[in-house]
Amino acid sequence: MNTNYFICRNEVYIEGESVGEFESFSYTDNSRILGASAELVLPLYAIGAGKKGEAGSRMRAIFSNSPIKPCAKVDVYVWYEGYERQLKYSGFIEHIGDGFPTRLYLNDNSFILRFGQIQKAWDGNATLQQIAKDCIPIAQKAFKEERKKQGLTMDIPDLTYNVTDTNVQAVTTSLSFRNWGARSPYETVQKLMQLLCLYGGVTQDYNLYIGAGVENSTRPIHDLDTRVNVIGRDIVPVDGRFVDYDVKITGILANGKKYTATGGYGTSKSAKSNDGFDKKYGQPFRGYCTLNTPKAIQEFADRQLAMLKGFRNKGKLVCLLYPRVELLDQIQYYDYSFPKLGGQYYVLGYSFVANEEGYYQTLEVTDQIYLI
Repeated sequence: MNTNYFICRNEVYIEGESVGEFESFSYTDNSRILGASAELVLPLYAIGAGKKGEAGSRMRAIFSNSPIKPCAKVDVYVWYEGYERQLKYSGFIEHIGDGFPTRLYLNDNSFILRFGQIQKAWDGNATLQQIAKDCIPIAQKAFKEERKKQGLTMDIPDLTYNVTDTNVQAVTTSLSFRNWGARSPYETVQKLMQLLCLYGGVTQDYNLYIGAGVENSTRPIHDLDTRVNVIGRDIVPVDGRFVDYDVKITGILANGKKYTATGGYGTSKSAKSNDGFDKKYGQPFRGYCTLNTPKAIQEFADRQLAMLKGFRNKGKLVCLLYPRVELLDQIQYYDYSFPKLGGQYYVLGYSFVANEEGYYQTLEVTDQIYLI
């Protein structure tokens, strides 16, 4: 795969077996959604990897002995010739598209959490760490059983949960959470992320992380420069201090009553209140939290408002394959056409595209101090 500037190389491994190069590959990741989905297109010959016979790759029967099947482990490596080889994506096949060439739909290591069901009510003394640790063994067992049914034998490491992960600050507040309906572990963790407005994901070394953003992150800082490695950008100048936000957070008190807190006001009100604050017209933000005291709900609403007020510039940067950038990394950005857009940014969204036009990273960035 050649471009005008670099010779692009890649290699795909399925269940530890090389199936050669891909035709195209893309994936997206977001700090607020658990897991990164991807689409991988393989040439015809990959179907019959390791098999002999001229027509082997066109025989549907070959799928029965091929490593290309649901739940199979997939590792995608990319690099520019003469540069460092990168493990760009590690995950599993969710399903296989019909027809040729072979089109695989993938999920990263969070895919393990989609197996099994957990129906449990965690009362007020539960922590996020405890809920995560209750979910992981259930998912792990069900996932291993599914791989066994598919005839897949490659060893897959177990998921872990590490409260000291430097991606985020772990939340240790006790909470109540009733997980009815027999949700999967994935749905359970994703629901918690949404309710508590948390960041989360699963790393390539199988570590699940969930928590709030950190003001002084220890993540790597990458230099991106419009004169060197930024080939496109769409940065919008914004100053959240001057945006009229209307933040309302609702929770259920210990006595079972609904309570709504308005961010920025020391005294909040019940949902039935009809005072002047209800007539405030601003950019709305509505949320729910599982905290059960007026003080805790108010503090949560104040933190949400502070987070929104922290927005300055935000937008997208398009860069080449190097440097390697991941979700929640920091960017030191230099813009020599519009210097005021430069500064330090956080990566809260990420996408990667590799095709006949080359390899490109697109970063969704903000210079918001992202804390909850």
